[in-house]
This record gives sequence, structure tokens and C-alpha cells, in this order.
Amino acid sequence: MKKEQFTQQIKSTKHISGHLHVTGTSKFIGEETRPSGMQSIKLVFSPYAHAEILSIDTSEAVKIEGMSAVITWKDIPGQNQINHIYHDEPLLPETKVTYVGQPVVVVVAQTEQIALYASKKVKIEYRELQPVLTVEEALEKNLVYIPERRIEHGNVDLEMKKAKNRLKGVARTSTQEQFYMETQRCWAIPSEDGEITLFSATQSTTEVQETAAMVLGKKSKDITVDVRRLGGAFGGKERAATIWACLAALAANHTHLPCELKLSRLEDMTSTGKRNPFKMQYEVGFDDEGRILAYDVVMDVNGGAYTDLTIAIMERGMLHADNTYYLPNARIAAHSCRTNLPPNTAFRGFGGPQGIFAIETVMNRIARYLKKDPLEIRKLNCYKEGQKTPYKQTVHEACSLELLKKLEETSKYNKLKEEVKLFNQNNANLKRGIGVVPVKFGISFTTAFLNQGSALVLVYTDGTISLSHGGIEMGQEINTKVAQVVSRVLGVSMERIRQESSNTKRTANASPTAASSGSDINGNAARVAAEKIRDRLANAAADYFNEKQKEKIKAEDLVFAFDKIYSEAKPEISATFEEIVGYAYVHCVDLCAHGYYATPGIYYDRDKGEGTPFYYFVYGCGLVVMEIDTFTGASRLVEVVIVHETGESLNPEVDKGQVLGAFYQGYGWSVMEEEPHDEKGRYLALTPSTYKFPCIRDYPEKLIIELVDRNRKHASVLGSKAVGEPPLIYGEAAYFAIQDAIESISNYEKEADLEFPATPEATLMAIERMKEK
Repeated sequence: MKKEQFTQQIKSTKHISGHLHVTGTSKFIGEETRPSGMQSIKLVFSPYAHAEILSIDTSEAVKIEGMSAVITWKDIPGQNQINHIYHDEPLLPETKVTYVGQPVVVVVAQTEQIALYASKKVKIEYRELQPVLTVEEALEKNLVYIPERRIEHGNVDLEMKKAKNRLKGVARTSTQEQFYMETQRCWAIPSEDGEITLFSATQSTTEVQETAAMVLGKKSKDITVDVRRLGGAFGGKERAATIWACLAALAANHTHLPCELKLSRLEDMTSTGKRNPFKMQYEVGFDDEGRILAYDVVMDVNGGAYTDLTIAIMERGMLHADNTYYLPNARIAAHSCRTNLPPNTAFRGFGGPQGIFAIETVMNRIARYLKKDPLEIRKLNCYKEGQKTPYKQTVHEACSLELLKKLEETSKYNKLKEEVKLFNQNNANLKRGIGVVPVKFGISFTTAFLNQGSALVLVYTDGTISLSHGGIEMGQEINTKVAQVVSRVLGVSMERIRQESSNTKRTANASPTAASSGSDINGNAARVAAEKIRDRLANAAADYFNEKQKEKIKAEDLVFAFDKIYSEAKPEISATFEEIVGYAYVHCVDLCAHGYYATPGIYYDRDKGEGTPFYYFVYGCGLVVMEIDTFTGASRLVEVVIVHETGESLNPEVDKGQVLGAFYQGYGWSVMEEEPHDEKGRYLALTPSTYKFPCIRDYPEKLIIELVDRNRKHASVLGSKAVGEPPLIYGEAAYFAIQDAIESISNYEKEADLEFPATPEATLMAIERMKEK
């Protein structure tokens, strides 16, 4: 019995909750047995993007039979504020509304129908004001959250002037709806002595706990937040869930009754923030080979009405402005702009995809300018081992060039180019193009103190285990991975482990499950806790073998695997896990442990624009072949090849699923997910009938995902690397493939001016513009 065999066995384990999902028995927020007397909450939302509140009349609403309360900002017992740092976002507006869909009044009733009817009886008088909706307007009016941020390395102006070749341009990315299956919701259950338990659909139990306590004038000890799992999140429940949980808590505190707040899909899409749109103005200087000598980019970020997470998102966009390319001279400036849209918020990738899109646009433009293969330009500029980023972090274990070569080989790139060329020659109306995008994605929260987590492992006397940690399960299988860590450390089967809900009474001060660091932080915390128990059990086992079998053996020589504790040198020295647990309990050995982990070495000086904001980098690359119809602009996904490095994967099947899901989310953002707003700041695509995202019909003819699993010094828990966010970047290759297909019409003599996302309309307009050149 080899420990390595056990490790491989655990790596291939199925989802820990898979049997519940496929049988429809897994529970999400609001699916438990409803408490007696549960009240329903409906909200009165602002119809204006910017307006003064002149009066609020609730007199008709409160008269309705079955009503419990109508609540305005005047009824908030604590602080009317839900932003810890910048203090710019009220829970309920007092004198002014600043986006369409902003909640203004809370209506609580015995049933949802009564609450909805009563909400229509609330009369609010407004004086409409002119909204600011674009970054250009915001900058003109100096509506920014903070002064300009900057990262600068080398002498950009001098090297730009010396460069033989220079290009300028603007790259824009648009918004994107998270479209989680489970809309925003919360149960608020009051208890004795002023305590309230919040079953909140949040990625951040601690933020909900602290903010709800602040709003209610209570302390954190008075608020318990519990999350078993979420029906999707993608960043949209990292901070954006806080307002809804606090409104539910306010209603429960006011009525002393359990309360449920649940947004409809229309309400959710109207009121919640999206992925931040970026406008990126760039200039690049390069030599005749295509090697970048200087890069200058200014990012203007549309943050919406309140700060939310925009500053951190902008910061990550800046930190990923280089992607995987060495920039000897770089200047990256950014502005966070306040507008009258719902406060934009976290979305998978968190600013990284936007910053990367600009440099990938530059790579394609350099290739067209020099009439070279875009893949060759990318390979030429890849980081080499030991080079430094613009923010002066040393790049270790750089492998983008290696992975791009592997991608060439796997996709049969040269043959593929010839096939695409032949297809285009033989088809007058249909054209195909190839896009390639590599990634170097930094893993860690750039807010350094968030890189910490804790876990609680309890071993019962029958050898079964209760596991709690601060991470939130939302479909990415963090619970599976953290349980696998405990399983491997204690050498027990996954069936022994019960994964508990995330609860602020068991794991306090939990960081948000975000930044692709959930498994890293919580897995390491669980590892620490499990190792404490393992070491105690090893000592107990040594005593057990000495007492029962009269064998002298050292604790450090024992192996934990296959639900046993044994000696590889002497196979006859063996006992079951529960035998040793029972022996340890009788001999007063502590079978419970708290584990804590903080990622080491993370720091970033924002004033200087330098530091080590990331613990390690994830590398990979993706190739996409797209086909367009030049009459309609419609596009079709033909082929996808992805090569992705995982370190020593905890679960290759889970990782493969994450790579595929992330790719499709990036693909949807790049080619179809369009959410325009009108001049009044009202989003216009608010249902699946008007907001289009990828579905089964978008599956390609050919799909290859190659995971590169290997030992890396710069990795995290048990040698693994994060997976959740980096593969989203591969979806951008679809945009560049469509651009390539359009440019094939002119035999690559003209550049396609293609808007983002590359919808059929955008594609058709780009074709028309190119024909006019």
C-alpha cells in the first residue's frame, strides 16, 4: 500500500455534493423549511438614474391588511452606510437617488403578494437630474473616486521617441451580467437577546456580518451569517450581496419577525452592478522584429454610482496590463470614474481580462503592421525567467513561451492556418479566422490583509469528520478540494468527511471567496488543522502499537492512507483510523483543531506602484477558430484548443470543468453578451430573451483541453495552482478570431475596426467600415 496510490485515488474523487445535485436534494438559500411567521419583503426601486427625493408618502401602504412595516432610511437604527472604506453608499437614500433600480423603501408583509401590492401604494416624488453615464462625462466633471493611479517602469517617453515603429489606439471593453442562476436573496431570522441569523447568498460572510451589525447599531457577535452553497456567483455576490442582506436584516430587526428578501430576475438585472467597462488609450513603440520597447496605456474605468470594488478592479487591470509580455519601459495610468449606473462590481477575472484585452489588441496590431504571424509576435515578447513586471515583481517559472509552443503542436497550428486559408478561398460569404491569447494571471488578493483564512476540523470518536472553513461553495467545488486536502493529510476516504456550511460562528473573519484564492487559502487552513490532528494521532498510534503489539515505532515513521495508520517498513504494524481515534479519545487526546493560514510575502505600495502583489502566477494559452457570415455578421465557434498549467492539480476533472466554464464566460463576454443602456441610464437587456449568453448550441466542432500537471515551486496548497479566473481570458481569442476572419476579406491588407463585444451587428459594421477604407 503506497501513499502515492492513495493520493491518486483521492485526486480522482467525484464532487462532494454531486449526488445531491443530480438527485435534486441539495439545498440553496431559501429552500430549507420556512420558519413560522416568515414575512416577505418587496422593495420600491428608483425609476431614475439621478434625481432628488422631494417626498416619500407611505400612508396608503401601511393601511393594507397583512402589512407588517414600511421602512425608510429614517428607520435605520445604526449607520446608514454599507461601504466600510469610502463611506459613499447609503443602505437607503436620504435626499437623492443615483441609479435606476436603487432601493428606496422596504415593504414587509405577511405574503409576497401583499408586499408587492403595498409597494405600488408607496408614493415618492422626485425631481429628475441629468445623469452622468460615460467615463468621458465623468472625467470632464472630475467625478472620480480617487486621484489617478500609476505604475511606471523605465523611461517611456524617451524609448517611445526612439522606437522605429509606433502605433496608437483605443481599446474598449463592455459590461457583462453575472447571470447566476440563483438571484440575490437572504433569510433574516431574529433570535433571543437581539441576535439575528442571516442566510445570505453572499461570497463574503464577514462583510455581511460586519455591515449588518453597523447598520443595525449592533456588534459582530450579534449577527451570524450562514451559507451552505450558492447557485452561482461569478463575483456578483462578493460585495453586491451585502445591500440585500442588510435590507433583510433591517426588516427582521424592525418587525422582530423572520423575513425573506428575494429578487426577481428582472429586479436583479436592473439593480445590480456588472463587469466594469474599460476605455484604454494606448501607444506602443516596437522594433522591426515586433519586440515591444515602450508601452503607454491609460485606463478609464466606469465604476457606476458608488465605489463598491471598482478601485481594486482598476488596480488589477493595471497589474495585468502586461499580461505575459516583458515590457522594458511601461507607464500604466488609470482613473476610476463615478457615473449614474448601478455600482459596477466584481466579475470573474476582476479587471484582469480588461487590462489584458488592451495588450492583446496591441499584439495583433503589431503583427498586422509588420505583416507577421500574431502568434510569432506573442512568442517573441513572452517573459523570460527572472525578468521583472512593470510593478517590479520578479517572474518565476515563466513558461508562456513553452506553453505557446505546446499549443502550436497540439493544434497543428501551421496546418490549421492552411486549412483556414483554403476555406476562405473556397467560400465567398463564409470566412474563418484564428485567434490566440496566452495568460499570466496573478494569484492573491491585491488587498494584502485579505490573504488569510481559517478552518475547523473535528474528528468524532467513530472516525468520521466535520469540516468547516471560510470559503463559499458556489459551483467551483471548493468544498470538494478542501475536503480532499483533509482526506489526503489524514489518509481517510472522502466518505468520512461532512462538509459543513460556512458560518461566522465556526470560522470567523473569513475573507471573501474570490481572487481565485479560495482553495489556496481555505485549503491551506484546513491542511494546518488536519496536520495538528494527524500529529496527535501519530503519537497516539505509536503508543497504541507499543501497548497492543509490543512494537517500538516512531510516530514520524507512520503512514496515514487507505483509512489506516501503518508502517510501510513493517506492514504487520497497522490499525484502522477509527481504532486509533478511539484509543486517542480514551487517552484524552484532543481530536479537534483550528487551522489558520496567511499567504506569505504579499505587499504592494500603491503610491510607488511596485511590490509583490501576487504569490504566484498561473500560465496558459488558448486558440480559437471562428467562422463568420459576411452577409449577416453571425459567428460560429469552430475549434477551441486550450493548454493550461495547473501545478499539481488537486482534482483534474474539477479543474477541467473550471477551464471550460471560464472559457465560455470569456467567450460570451467577447462575442455576444451586450447590455446597452439608454440616455436615462436604464439597462435595456434585462431578461434572457434580450441578453444573450452562450448555451449548448455554441459548443465547437472540436474541443481540446490539455492540463499541464507538474511540480512547481511557486504554487499553493499541496502544490496546486488556482484555476477559477485565468481561463476566462482564453475567451478573448474568439474576438480576435472574428477580427482575423474580417481582415481575411482584404487579404489582411486592412485592419478591422471591430467593436467589443463582436456581436453580429458589430461584425457586420466592421466589415462595412473595412470595405470603405
